[in-house]
Amino acid sequence: MSVSSAPVNQPLKIAHTSDVHLHDGEDGVRVRHAFAEVVDVVLETQAQLFLIAGDLFDHTRIAGDVIEFVYEQLSRVRCPTVLIAGNHDVWQERSVLQRMDFRNAGHHVTLLTEPDGMKIELPELHATVWGRCMLDHAPSNKPMASSPPRTRDMWHIGMAHGLYMDDPESERSSLITPHEIESSGFDYLALGHVHAHRQMRHGNTVACYPGVPAAHLGTRETGSMAIVDLVPGKRARISEHPVHGKPRRHDARPHRHPHHHHQSSG
Repeated sequence: MSVSSAPVNQPLKIAHTSDVHLHDGEDGVRVRHAFAEVVDVVLETQAQLFLIAGDLFDHTRIAGDVIEFVYEQLSRVRCPTVLIAGNHDVWQERSVLQRMDFRNAGHHVTLLTEPDGMKIELPELHATVWGRCMLDHAPSNKPMASSPPRTRDMWHIGMAHGLYMDDPESERSSLITPHEIESSGFDYLALGHVHAHRQMRHGNTVACYPGVPAAHLGTRETGSMAIVDLVPGKRARISEHPVHGKPRRHDARPHRHPHHHHQSSG
């Protein structure tokens, strides 16, 4: 059995989502309910780290209320929160992620903006998080390229948005291979792009597509996300957590009021 090789001496609980596909209009309401519930789960499970692995938005032209909604939801989160771009919300001029300032949600939120990869250190969690910023969803885009070595005795966590496939010669866009996962040495690799919950283990690395929060965008009756427990000396344990996406009490109220802490109930 592969186990974490990290000499870390404290556990870490991670909440992981991807492929939320927030958008405008009536159809977007269901998706907003689902994302609000994802945030509820982050709070209810007392996750210490929240990862959003690409395609938070359905397209790059998102503006206005949907952006405000994201700021308001993420401001409810109390733990460090890290995002990467996906193929629907790629990092390009005037795209939604470039127009946003996540400080509006709080200083706990970090968007990884380096195309060649960016690693942030979270000393209070004894963890680092690395990911590349997607400029283009193309065969030339390699989400796992140049993944860094472990930092000292910290949990080694990666994020990647792309297609997992055991064919390194494939011409598919944004390819992620088993060899790349194994050689990365990550304790946990938070994936996005595939709209179904799936877990993989290669070497000491456990990787997961969490599934989509909004059920109608996936293949199941309910949406899903992942709750991950990293425990020293053991392999990462992943639980698929359902997301029902029903309106919650706080969704019925105006989103602009300042009492965010009331919204975490219900």
